[in-house]
Amino acid sequence: MTIDTHTHYITADMRTAFKQRTEPPFIDETDDGRDRFHMPIGHLILNDAYYDMDARVAFMDDVGVDRQILSFPGLFGLDSLPVADCFSVIQGFNDHVSALSKQHPDRFSGLAALPFADIDLCVEEYKRARTELGLIGAILPVNTLVSKDHAERLAPIFAAAQELGGHLFVHPGRRPDEVPAPGAAPKGPPFADSMAARQALAVQDRCSAAMVTLIFTDFLDAYPDVTLHVANLGGTLPMVVERMDQVNVTRSPDKPMPSSLLDKVYVDCSSLGPRSIEIAAAFYGADKILLGTDCPIFMTQWSLDAINDAKISEDEKELIRHGNAARLLESYL
Repeated sequence: MTIDTHTHYITADMRTAFKQRTEPPFIDETDDGRDRFHMPIGHLILNDAYYDMDARVAFMDDVGVDRQILSFPGLFGLDSLPVADCFSVIQGFNDHVSALSKQHPDRFSGLAALPFADIDLCVEEYKRARTELGLIGAILPVNTLVSKDHAERLAPIFAAAQELGGHLFVHPGRRPDEVPAPGAAPKGPPFADSMAARQALAVQDRCSAAMVTLIFTDFLDAYPDVTLHVANLGGTLPMVVERMDQVNVTRSPDKPMPSSLLDKVYVDCSSLGPRSIEIAAAFYGADKILLGTDCPIFMTQWSLDAINDAKISEDEKELIRHGNAARLLESYL
């Protein structure tokens, strides 16, 4: 069995709502009639893979994925908007992913979107998602966790997850205070060259910063029963933790080695390759890595091939494809 913990889609109602907007996030059409989704930074060309969930099931059968954990990606910028601009759309998505999960109970599970401009409303919607809609948890924007001070604002959501159960998925996305004022000039990437490559590094940096908050501070101590994972192998942390160890030895030798704490959080392998998985397995342990593909934004087969081609044992590969997610999400699937 294969469980993909990092997948997305867009409902027909969301598509309509985004076409009515003129500032990111919004959808317009290319000259040849295709949907073009304008994110806070950059754009994507959308196709039926984002909307047609019956076709998604057929696709899953074709590539050998048994279950997808569905969410609306924070990188698209909806959940950071003012409540008046996003909440009805968010609730509509949550209702839809709930119905979809009930229609295909063996194929889909859903994570709620939340309106992060109003934390009290986030808690109300999280409770509705868990107690009325049957969703397994919620998706959180990674920028809300890049420091402990930012993370503390999410404490009521974590407290609700601790009380009601639930899985939290930390995904690239902005905070509400990062949304530009209405009418402001569009904000492009702060790079003069190689924008795609530099933006990929920037996303990994934010994931790494969130991992530092989650692993090296006491923020999670109050929420021992909350399950959680971070996208994209937790950023570049596995590449720099040995330097962190050396800094620790030379400056704070009485403190635990950073590399000894990496097993506190799960990560997914979305969009990354076999060498990255090998490095992550060496530091986190293969038992902390989940299959993630970022379907349909990135290629599912790429992630499946990356696991297959990684120089780790077959037992470790099976943990990543299925065993870890089945164990972590046992109460929700």
